This record gives sequence, structure tokens and C-alpha cells, in this order.
Amino acid sequence: MPSPQISSEVTLNFTVDPNYSGKNLPGWFLMNTYLQRHLGQIMHFQPYDGFDACRAAVLDNHYDLVYANPFDWVQYVQKMDFIPIAKPRNHFDEVYLCTAAVGPVREIADLSPRIRIASAHPATLVHMVGLFLMDKAEIDRARLDFVFTGSYQGVLKAILQGQADVGFLFDEVYAGASGLIRDNLRIIDRSDDAFAFHAFCIGPRLSAQRDLLTRILCQMDQEARGQVLLQDVGFSGFAPVSAEEVACLTMLTEEYISGHEAIDLRTTSSLAIDDSAFVVAREDPDSGTK
Repeated sequence: MPSPQISSEVTLNFTVDPNYSGKNLPGWFLMNTYLQRHLGQIMHFQPYDGFDACRAAVLDNHYDLVYANPFDWVQYVQKMDFIPIAKPRNHFDEVYLCTAAVGPVREIADLSPRIRIASAHPATLVHMVGLFLMDKAEIDRARLDFVFTGSYQGVLKAILQGQADVGFLFDEVYAGASGLIRDNLRIIDRSDDAFAFHAFCIGPRLSAQRDLLTRILCQMDQEARGQVLLQDVGFSGFAPVSAEEVACLTMLTEEYISGHEAIDLRTTSSLAIDDSAFVVAREDPDSGTK
């Protein structure tokens, strides 16, 4: 039986995590074209420069397909009934704690009593895992001052220009940096949890085509054009997302935020943090908030 089709007159909307559109924008436009052709649907791709604008647009119900970071897709699942369907194959999101290579800090124990930390945004999994690493090293959060840069490139800049003692850096950003930049960084700790991942998520209008779109994404590496496109966006292939993986990451995200992050950031940061940074755990599901 053929998969149900949305009317060809309906335009679907697609966006991606700003970190990815920022570094592989031409490839994502080509991805949009590839998906249009295989779905037989008109699809409009819209990139965003920042996490807040992208997240707000999805939560305002403007998108049908999103390639989202794990912190965001947990919200989209809970608030918008999105379904994660495909993730990068054999790849997980990890976090590096980086300092300047020329500085005195060679390990976490060398950090000064007051620690300036560069982080892209408080409402990201990279920030959350970075705090996990600091907790594991028994660093008192009262010692931390945060500089939120708005992007991972901004984190790199803050470290290299001496504006931060340590940065929470997405591992893919480190791997994609030039050899010169990597030579000027020192990794003092890293996560190796293999539980968090970006994912393609579909909204309610695409739910009837869930199986079809999952097959399209997960079989890209089986055709020549798909293989080239995968290289353009920096992946070897995609794999289906299981319900168990969604439940695990949702639980970890909620427990961490509700447990202490929303409170501690306000007491340890020199910046004002808006409640919207913690909407996953802080909103009453019966309040009618979308």
C-alpha cells in the first residue's frame, strides 16, 4: 500500500540547528531539494543565525521538519508532538572543555578560584553536559561566571582572545576547526557518554509520511546522489531513532534541569537568565502553553 501523501499544493517548511546551517549552508539547501524530489512535495528551507530565533519559530508552529539539537527536540516532542525519526549513524554529540594552549591551565585542577566559562547558550545540551563535567570534577558552581556567546564560533573566539578561562565546545566544532585553531587550544576534559544526538523531527502534518521519510533519510547512502549530499552536510549516513532513545534523553534532560540547573545558573552567573531557557522542566503541562 503506498504511503499517504499530503496535497502537492501544500508547502512544507524545513529548518536546521543554527550550528549546522552556519557551517554547511549550501549543503542544507541541497538537502531540501533532495527531500522535495523524493517526497514529491514542495518544501521551503529557512536557516536561522541563532538558537533562540530558530527554537521560537518551531514552537510557534512554523515548521514541519527540523534537524534539531537534542535539547531542542526534547521540547518539540513534548510541546508540539514532533517525532524524532532519524539521527546521524554512529555519531553522538559530545562536549570538550577547552582552554588556550598557551595558558597555564593544563588540567581542571589548574583553574583559578573564579572561572570564566564561555558557552554558546544556556539552553543547549552542550552547556548542560559541560556543567556535568564541572560537577564531576567537583568544581563548586559558586566559582563559575558565564559568558554566553550565541554560537560555538563565539566560544572559540572567547577562548583564543583570553575572554574566558575555559569553553564548553561541541566536539564537531572542534573537529571542523582549522589545524591552526586546534593547535591553539588544549582539551582538559571531554564527555564520552554516547547518549545525545541531533535528529530529524517531523511535525503533525508529516506524521502520515513518517515511514517514507525515515526510509528516504536512512537510505541516502545507497544512491550516488545521496552519498555526495551526505558528504556535503558532513555525515556518513542516518539511522532510525528508537522510542527508547527518545525516552532516555528526555528523562536525562528533564531531571538535570529540574534538579539544579535552573536554580544554580541564577545564583552563580553574572548574567540574567530568562525563564524561557528552561521551558522543558519549568512549565506546567496543563497550563495551555504551546
